[in-house]
Amino acid sequence: MKLHLILLLICVTLVTAKFQLRTAQDALASHEECQEEFHVPDDIYEQFLNYEFPPHKRTNCYVKCFVEKMGLFTEQKGFDEKAIIAQFTAKNSGNLAKVMHGLEKCLDHNEHDTDTCTWANRVFSCWLTVNRHIVRKTYNEN
Repeated sequence: MKLHLILLLICVTLVTAKFQLRTAQDALASHEECQEEFHVPDDIYEQFLNYEFPPHKRTNCYVKCFVEKMGLFTEQKGFDEKAIIAQFTAKNSGNLAKVMHGLEKCLDHNEHDTDTCTWANRVFSCWLTVNRHIVRKTYNEN
């Protein structure tokens, strides 16, 4: 088990070399750009800033916009599992088990054949139920 964890952390380190970790400032800039692009009302936007994504006509595409800008998702490939692991375990390897659990539980390759906005929101919102506190800590630190 320890060897498995060490190998996984080595892989995360290698991915981190390719994937540019995003900061709290990057997250805020991405939120602001997505709000502007999708004209999200202020009351809904405040919830988005807290990584709560209530049902709203703009939520799905807003989430897609955000995860794309943060380098976690592309329309062509979907979610980048290695980037997610790198982003949310770089500062605290203790997050690995929860991050992996969320990915195993939620990650799909759009087998439901939904539009990309719905797909991005479905997976990210599911993953957030397990990892919201990790996301908040990663993206809200100053």
